[in-house]
Amino acid sequence: MRSGAALCALAFAAVAGLSCVALEPHDSSRATTPSSGSSHQAPASLSMDPRKLDALVARVAPDLDDALRARLVIALMSEASLDGYDPIFLAALVGVESRWHTRAESARGARGLLQLKPSTFAWISSREPDVGGEDLETGDDPVVDVRLAIRYFNWLERSFSSRDAALMAYNAGPRRMRQHLRAGDIPERLHAYPQKVRHEYERLLRIEEQSEHELAGMLLARVP
Repeated sequence: MRSGAALCALAFAAVAGLSCVALEPHDSSRATTPSSGSSHQAPASLSMDPRKLDALVARVAPDLDDALRARLVIALMSEASLDGYDPIFLAALVGVESRWHTRAESARGARGLLQLKPSTFAWISSREPDVGGEDLETGDDPVVDVRLAIRYFNWLERSFSSRDAALMAYNAGPRRMRQHLRAGDIPERLHAYPQKVRHEYERLLRIEEQSEHELAGMLLARVP
């Protein structure tokens, strides 16, 4: 049996190895189309070094275990590649849903980093058997939770007309969102959710930019 330190080292080696992966959709039928005016698929972030994403997550979620954080970064980067997402957008979604608390649970029974309900977890797990969630429940494995939730969001984005609509459906449930769309009246509280995700996304971009400036300053300071 490998020690925790050895597993952590292997996970970080995998993160470093991902920097060689081309972050392009593997299947055009799954790739998302940016909504009008969306900044959630910025090319610079799509091609980011996984080590930078790891550093960003470490900064916003300092309580995460190092080995778990490395596994989550691998999951975020691989799912971003699969579906054409900006990994920082996915990280923003995690931030809004749970503030990176792996044991987060809502009053309605949603659990985990991306707050899936057990019924939603079971449904999307049956559609995505390669993730390996069939024998698990939401909250059992944070990495499985994240991968399935991203695929669920991708399904919502292909089912609704825009990213904002998909985000509102993620927050309120697709059935309720369709009812609001048929009635032609989406409550303001639902409109607030995409705004929260957008604000968190912009916050993460600022943190990443600040980190880049700090690193550049450190490197310049070492120049004789």
